[in-house]
Amino acid sequence: MIFSHILSGSILAGAGVGVFWHFFGRIALFNRLLWGFFLLTTSLAALIGVFNYTNNEALEPLHSSMIVLSDSLGVVCVVTAVYALLNQRILSLTTFVSTVLFGLFLFISLLLPNARVFTPIVPSLGILVLMLLAVFSLLQRNKRGLWVVLAAMLMGLATKAPLLDGFMHPTDFYHYTNALALWFFGKAAQRRMSH
Repeated sequence: MIFSHILSGSILAGAGVGVFWHFFGRIALFNRLLWGFFLLTTSLAALIGVFNYTNNEALEPLHSSMIVLSDSLGVVCVVTAVYALLNQRILSLTTFVSTVLFGLFLFISLLLPNARVFTPIVPSLGILVLMLLAVFSLLQRNKRGLWVVLAAMLMGLATKAPLLDGFMHPTDFYHYTNALALWFFGKAAQRRMSH
């Protein structure tokens, strides 16, 4: 039983649910659903991880699959949701369905034995696209882009967690930086509601 992992995982799980509840409760339905898929798959992966760290090894395959789900479906959903947020678009049913289907296709593909090597590439590409969208919106003087840049930078930093082993356990560092990234995404959406 690793208490620090249980604590940091619980904070990440709570952050995903809290940010969704607090910042995305009043936006258009399909936009909200995409944010929900991103935030809640992250929370669910963290929550399953918490139970996994209480010496319940039987959950390891489920935990691994949930991480892949949040790194594929979750990342595809957040890229589309951020695009809609930065451009003040209300997503159509077609866009929503095609985003989810593409995310699920990626998820199923990454579960195939030959495709597992690509698993770390998908979130990295997603972070890169988020960064480009955010920088482009900053060039248009859209302040929401700054929050997205900060969130994307933290998501990128979280992937480098193994390199920071001396400072904090990589798992805890990953959980805390991702929790902060989720909060920054919420702040990006909050600006929209205050206008």
